[in-house]
Amino acid sequence: MDANEYASRARQRQESGDLDGAMSDVEAALRLDRRHAEAIHVRAHIRRDRGQLWRSIRDFKRAARLAPRDFRNCYCRAVARRLRRDWKGALRDLEDALRLSPSSILALNYRGLMFLELGRLDEAIGDYDRVLQQDRANFDAAHNRGVGLERGGDLRGAWAAYTDAVRIRPDSAHAYHSRGNICRALGDLEGAVADWSASLARDPSNAAVVARRGTALLSLLRIDEAYRDFSRVLELDPKNADAYCGRAEVWRLRGDRAGVRRNLESALAVAPRGWSKRKAVESELAGAQRT
Repeated sequence: MDANEYASRARQRQESGDLDGAMSDVEAALRLDRRHAEAIHVRAHIRRDRGQLWRSIRDFKRAARLAPRDFRNCYCRAVARRLRRDWKGALRDLEDALRLSPSSILALNYRGLMFLELGRLDEAIGDYDRVLQQDRANFDAAHNRGVGLERGGDLRGAWAAYTDAVRIRPDSAHAYHSRGNICRALGDLEGAVADWSASLARDPSNAAVVARRGTALLSLLRIDEAYRDFSRVLELDPKNADAYCGRAEVWRLRGDRAGVRRNLESALAVAPRGWSKRKAVESELAGAQRT
């Protein structure tokens, strides 16, 4: 085998998770050609996968010097720097990647994600707009554009963006979950319940979504459905104190004081020390004992 063949097999092994085999192939390639840019690039990936981030960054730098027109080295170096929480360096590397490949969807999506993390919402949305101009069916750009709009307070715009994400990936539980959150924020509880139900049809074990739907159903006075949701949360997360409180509210609406007390006591039994509702629940139980 020549150096190219070793490097190619190394990449396949690295992508499949066989890091030891991949490193063995990289070393074989570099024994034949110590300046083989692709072998060094693959070694950088292996080191990143092993958590050796600084050594990975050095390898991506070296590969970039050997193959200066290959934008992948700049992009992958940015990924490694972000893992080190070197935001400034990562953004600089992404700028280099985009100079080499100005329309790279990969780099634009990743920079958009970093801008979201840094709270630079307009820049994030701008990057996602550039992606969607090239690829209207890009799910990550559509959904994360919605995240940027939501965080910026444009709820109607966020709803439209998440609707695009649902259209692109109707199998995505995450997209329905996100749009349901916007419906709730806009006061459309029926819409929220519908979207969260669609999300749960695709991911039935997401306790957070079940809990949100239960709370919305309670507000809509669909108390039997709400009770089922809070009980389902407790199946998925037995120490969820808020779910016990939700069930207590159902019993309150049914006029069953014993059911209220039983569920509030269960909530206190499993609640973490800093639980925000602890004082209110303790106060209610103490008052119930005095009456």
